[in-house]
Amino acid sequence: MGDAIIIGELQVWPEDLGEMTWDEATQKVKELGEGWRLPTKEEFKKTLYPNRDQIPDLKHSTHWSSSEYDAYNTWTFIFSNGFAYYSHKNHFPFHVRPVRDLTGDTALDLLLKEF
Repeated sequence: MGDAIIIGELQVWPEDLGEMTWDEATQKVKELGEGWRLPTKEEFKKTLYPNRDQIPDLKHSTHWSSSEYDAYNTWTFIFSNGFAYYSHKNHFPFHVRPVRDLTGDTALDLLLKEF
């Protein structure tokens, strides 16, 4: 994994994981390890979008969120315009940018890697 990207209280995965369906995205993010997940719709709107210039390799297209709209659809976020829409979970491939909460343990791990 590349350099840590810290925005607010989130650690952002340093690269786009590519385009995939929502089910594929949730599985891929689980494989990254402890704490990694898809961002919520609110995290995209309030944290990631306003700080998009800090995220390298950012695709200005549609990204999956973890916020479900209903049993078949989930919220997606578009970085080119800052809007959220809901989309069917498995009809379209969208981009994946995992995050995890910057807790005391993850912050300590990042600090220790610096030394």
